[in-house]
Amino acid sequence: MAVTELSGDNVGDRLKAARKLAGMTQQQLSQSTHFSVSLIKKVEQGSVPPSAAFVANAAKALGLRTATLYGLEKVIDEPSPEAAGVADLRRALDAYDDPQPEGEPLDLATITARLAAASDKVLGLNHVAVAQQLPALLHHLYVLADQPGHEGELARGALHDAYRMAATVSGRFRQADLAAIASERHVQIADRTGDPLRIAISAYHRSTRYLQHGEYRAGLRLLDRARQHVATSAVDRAVAVQLDLRSSILAARAGDGAEADGYLDEARAIAKEFQPPAVPYYGVDASETNITVHWCAAPVEHYDGAEAVRRASSVRVTDPRRPERVGHHHIDMARAWMLHGDRGQALEELNAARRVAPNATRYHPSVRETVLALAAADRQTTDSLAGFARWSGVQL
Repeated sequence: MAVTELSGDNVGDRLKAARKLAGMTQQQLSQSTHFSVSLIKKVEQGSVPPSAAFVANAAKALGLRTATLYGLEKVIDEPSPEAAGVADLRRALDAYDDPQPEGEPLDLATITARLAAASDKVLGLNHVAVAQQLPALLHHLYVLADQPGHEGELARGALHDAYRMAATVSGRFRQADLAAIASERHVQIADRTGDPLRIAISAYHRSTRYLQHGEYRAGLRLLDRARQHVATSAVDRAVAVQLDLRSSILAARAGDGAEADGYLDEARAIAKEFQPPAVPYYGVDASETNITVHWCAAPVEHYDGAEAVRRASSVRVTDPRRPERVGHHHIDMARAWMLHGDRGQALEELNAARRVAPNATRYHPSVRETVLALAAADRQTTDSLAGFARWSGVQL
């Protein structure tokens, strides 16, 4: 279906419009997505916020991009500091075969240290600063990556990190095409770094596409193949945890809660027995915080709000080093409490996410849908909900 934009204030409105354009009944959509007719009705009515799995499967059944159902804008408005940084990053990614490093040549140790500092900024959600710093580092890395032998492999390893960082930053600024370019680059270079774990890490990042497009079993097969590159060192164990955490979400979105919990149990067992380093590579997070966030989130993926609430009640998710992870936990719990029937607690969770990770919360598509579902469920919008809606740019 050749649709690039759908009218409507939320996913439910756009889903209903797209379904009717496709000549598909709710029953037919249910058969194509394996979600119940009752759930489809509730999403279209706006009374239940859709899960990421629901949106991905519905988009796939209707021949749409998930971003179309979410109604996301793809381009940053000019002028802004974000746009300037992304424009430079775009030019730097295009200069891989014509690098133009500025100033004195940077050695690999200096670049590696700056990438580590940039990684900390990503964890701290300072994506503007990273977008401004990465372009210059890429130009210098292109030169070093052409070296022969082990030195070239080490430089390509650093370039692998820089590409993945560029993909992360581009995604945060909704530059889907740029994120795709950076992702392709790190996949292509992984097997030229002399480090088999980087092949597994690239596979982990590739699996994001399967999450977005509802190809959950294909994503699980990809991660199974990635595990052949993982050995038994402490760093290998950390990567194994990361693969298990992603596998748990893929399995949960495929509707298999038991399989998801199996991956989570394995990740927790590895972390407990071997205590691998939490962040041995950029983008790898084998921390207890990340494991706990995934453990609480898995039931939400298949609409088991009661189990998600039960799990969250037994843990305390706080980690000043990982505001994005903590914020994501509260966003997931807002959906869980909404499913559990406690709208007041759902709003509390949204405000908790706002406090710890404001920008990530403001632009998270699930937040918008949860706010709209809360408004639809209340006959009279409360001042607190109205205030949160104004802050997040949601019109009630």
